[in-house]
Amino acid sequence: MNIKGKHILVVTSVYPMTVDGNHGAFIREAILRLQPTGAKFTVFAPAYEACQSYILDGIKIYRFRYCPKHFENLARDGAPTKLQRQPLYLLVAALYIFLGTLQLFWVCCREKPNLLQIHWPFPHGLMAFPSSVLLGIPMVFSFHGAELLLMNKFSFVAYILRWLLPIAKGVTANSSFTYGLIRKLYNNPVTIIPYGLTIEVKHNQARSLQEVPTLLFVGRLDERKGLRYLLEALPLVLAERSVRLRVVGKGILEQEIKSQCHTLELDNVVDFLGFVSKEELADEYAGCDIFVLPAIVDSKGDTEGLGIVAIEALAHQKPVIASAVGGIPDVIQSGITGLLVPEKSPEALAQAILTLLSDPVKAITMGQKGLADVQFRFSWSRIIPMWQQVFATALDSCFNEKTPERIV
Repeated sequence: MNIKGKHILVVTSVYPMTVDGNHGAFIREAILRLQPTGAKFTVFAPAYEACQSYILDGIKIYRFRYCPKHFENLARDGAPTKLQRQPLYLLVAALYIFLGTLQLFWVCCREKPNLLQIHWPFPHGLMAFPSSVLLGIPMVFSFHGAELLLMNKFSFVAYILRWLLPIAKGVTANSSFTYGLIRKLYNNPVTIIPYGLTIEVKHNQARSLQEVPTLLFVGRLDERKGLRYLLEALPLVLAERSVRLRVVGKGILEQEIKSQCHTLELDNVVDFLGFVSKEELADEYAGCDIFVLPAIVDSKGDTEGLGIVAIEALAHQKPVIASAVGGIPDVIQSGITGLLVPEKSPEALAQAILTLLSDPVKAITMGQKGLADVQFRFSWSRIIPMWQQVFATALDSCFNEKTPERIV
């Protein structure tokens, strides 16, 4: 498991621009937690609207250019959503792969990494293939679910991944849901490694019984997060109890969601906070009564690969109400740490919210059990050795292939 002195180049579509950035924060957190192992890390990620390469946390972040500034936001707010709503982005995607491949090869020649960790192996495995083969650098594929769900819309994705997977020296999945999708393509070992917290947990804020209960939603404002169904559930809740909903996040559907909020006469009930800092996000978790993640399987077949925001809510001892889709059941134990409901059902969401509001003791107990569960299953002290093992095994297998057995 020793990766000391090894140089790992992380290829990803998302990575924070600042220490407070939330876009890809779980990848940054994993790298920071792995630094005490003595391994060196470099990151290769797409530019966002012509941003330059930079150093963050002492780590070199290469931002590759692939398009004019106005269109250089493919990975922001979800590439599948952009491709569906704006067909012009298909050209942007082609440039992303082609120019990314060339620039990744240049970075590999310059940095000479020992290992490539490829997040979202489609398309990044395709981009890394020439560097891996021509320069002899082994790859570890880290799947998050979204790239596998693209197979539902684009059948060629399955063919590409079937071709690439046997080349990888290690394969990881972020949840049992993602693991199941990989199994449709690949029969060799796959390691399930979730992600842990990316924020510092704050103590819960004292709340009086007279205060209006607060619901919290955190996530990108796109179709698969299912916020529209939570908004539809609110009038059903408000018919029996006063509540407030605080929404953290922005996205491509922001104006549509705000319009829906106005149509449902919820303007005085819902607070749209946009992007917030990590400290402010921790305050929101600490100050809410119930966290709600109404995710769905969207029209592209995409859904939650894991649900890191649910892990963060549990770490703040909050009961979680969420849809039973994707990797969410890996996080929430229904009836123990929260309540799982059918997707796209405002009625089920409303009933679950009212159930917990009417039984504060049950809600508090769920929060306490959620904290204990997160501290065990999603602790970085458990996760980091798993990454070390995957990386060390990949490096060892490559070394063994290059070192033939001596005949005595």
